[in-house]
Amino acid sequence: AVVSTQSTGFQEKGMWESTLMVYLSDNGAPDNSYQSNLPLRGYKKYLYDGGVRTPGFLYSANPDILAVRGRTSCYVHVSDWFSTLVELTGGWEAYRNSTGNEPPAILDSISQLKLLITGETETCQRSEILVHVDPVKRIAGYIRDDFKVLFGDQESDASCVAEFWYPLNESCVDWSTVELYNITGDFGETTNIAKSHPDVVEQLQEVLLLYLGEQSPLQCELPVVEDSFPSDTVPFCLPWDFKGGVLPDWAIYALTNVSSNT
Repeated sequence: AVVSTQSTGFQEKGMWESTLMVYLSDNGAPDNSYQSNLPLRGYKKYLYDGGVRTPGFLYSANPDILAVRGRTSCYVHVSDWFSTLVELTGGWEAYRNSTGNEPPAILDSISQLKLLITGETETCQRSEILVHVDPVKRIAGYIRDDFKVLFGDQESDASCVAEFWYPLNESCVDWSTVELYNITGDFGETTNIAKSHPDVVEQLQEVLLLYLGEQSPLQCELPVVEDSFPSDTVPFCLPWDFKGGVLPDWAIYALTNVSSNT
C-alpha cells in the first residue's frame, strides 16, 4: 500500500519517468509475533539469516535510469547504498561540492551501481560481509563467499545496562561457541559444519579479531546533546562523537547552514 501510494504521487506530479525507487526492508520479523521468516532461520535480534537477510528491489519506469531487469544472488550490504547513490548522483566530487565534506578516507561501503543499476557488469562487487558484533550478548558473525560463521550463544537474552561501556575487543565475544554454515547450499542454516571446516572458522575469526582491534567501546544510552533531536531549530538528529566528545564536522557544517537559512 505504501509503495502504491508513493508511486501514484510521483505519477500525479509528473516525476515518475525520472524516478528511481529503492525499496529496502527492515531486518527480520520478531519472534513475539505471528509473523515468520521461513524458510530462513531465526528472527529479529538473531544473527541467523532470518534476522539479518532482507528483500529489496529497484524500479524505474525509465530504462535509461534503470537498465537492469531480473534478480541477483550477489551480496549487497545496507552500507553499499551510500556509495551507490553517491555515484548515481554525480560521484564524490558532487558530494564534496554539495555537502562541504571530504569523502571518507575509510568507508565500509561498495558502489553497486554497475551491478544493480547500469548493468555494466554481472560480477559480484562484494564477497564478504561483517554481519554484526554484539558485546552485550557476546556474539559475532561474518560471511565470506559461501560460508557464514557465528560465534557465541545466538539465543542469548542479555540486555544493555544503561551508562555502561562495553569494550569492543577480543574478550567481547564468546569464541567457544561456534557455528559454521554453507549458506549457499544450506539456505535454512540447518547443518553446522564448523567441526569439518576448522580452517574456515579460524580464517573468519582472524578477520573479526582484526576488525575488533579498530573499534571504540559501545555505550547503550548515549549522552544527551542539547538540540540533538528534530526541532524547529535543528530539523535532524545530531550524533555524539565518543572519541572527542564533540559534534563531528559534518554536523557542525549542516547545523551552521540550517541556522543561517532559517
